[in-house]
Amino acid sequence: MPKTQPNKKYIKKNSNNNNPIEVSKVINTGSSSKLKKKIRDIERLLKKSSEPNSKSKLPANKKIEYERALKGLNIELQQSQFNIKQKTNATKYHMVRFFEKKKAIRKLKQLRSQFKEIEKTGIKKDIKKVRKQLRHGEIDLLYIVLFPKSEKYISLYPSSNNENLNDPNVKAGLKKTEARRSEFKKQVESMLKENKLDFTIDDILQNKKQIKTLEIIKPTKEIDAPETKEENKEEEEDDFFE
Repeated sequence: MPKTQPNKKYIKKNSNNNNPIEVSKVINTGSSSKLKKKIRDIERLLKKSSEPNSKSKLPANKKIEYERALKGLNIELQQSQFNIKQKTNATKYHMVRFFEKKKAIRKLKQLRSQFKEIEKTGIKKDIKKVRKQLRHGEIDLLYIVLFPKSEKYISLYPSSNNENLNDPNVKAGLKKTEARRSEFKKQVESMLKENKLDFTIDDILQNKKQIKTLEIIKPTKEIDAPETKEENKEEEEDDFFE
């Protein structure tokens, strides 16, 4: 999602107390808490202006400008929250992804060596089988590298645990996790099959270039992100085992 550029024309004055609502300055800070405060200021002003017999009625053109500013601030707030979530997840799941990537690379290299040996035999059935395994190994590596940082990382190699599988909530959670894992693997497989990647598997193996994760910003019904580090903490679950 492209960064919205600050617009100086969105610097307004509150007709009630003449305190400036400096939208462009707030946008430049990138602070979620400051963006939220300005959003509340404008919402309060618009609400007061729309009340019957209000002494703070805004001219039609001013009302449109405030509404436009409000829309821009909400977009900036969503982008700010998205960036915070990416940074938080990048830190939280770094080690999990690091070890899983090492494991996937090791398995892929073994499969490549195995494929070369099987190819020499000329046995089509065996060649086809290993080629399929090789493709799965490539998909696994891509899954780890491309999994969105905006989401809680779902481990590709989850460790066994003592979950109570008789608990309906646990079963529902595991089913949801598996569905998301499968969904993203299919997405990666489709991209690989249709040559939609701007890098190769060898680029990953040789660390030739920085690979960007796949990110999709989904519109939210209500923008309400944490304002502090403490409030921004994820659930206390051990996501390594998802």
